[in-house]
Amino acid sequence: MSSPENDDLGTRIARAKSAQEQAEKKQRQREASAGVSAGALALRYGAEFGAAVFVGILIGLGIDHVFGSEPWGLLIMMSFGLAAGILGVIRAYKELTKATNPAMSADETGTNPEE
Repeated sequence: MSSPENDDLGTRIARAKSAQEQAEKKQRQREASAGVSAGALALRYGAEFGAAVFVGILIGLGIDHVFGSEPWGLLIMMSFGLAAGILGVIRAYKELTKATNPAMSADETGTNPEE
């Protein structure tokens, strides 16, 4: 014979255990999805930078071909490509930092959370 108080305590314990198990499962899933290797980061940063420079060079060559302004179109657009590549890597780094540490404030990352 069990009293209603014992049943209530047993159900509360069972609910607490299941809530704890669910929280642990969610934590394991977050840790598994957040695990990005250094090689993956290097490929991402390199691809973003290289693509920006490559597009800048192609646009510069196109401008030189159309307007006959060799090599100025190439040099100017390659400079823009380099700048865009650097900004892209900085943006990717901030995005990764924000994703791995959501507790960082907007002041520390230099970004507006409403953007």
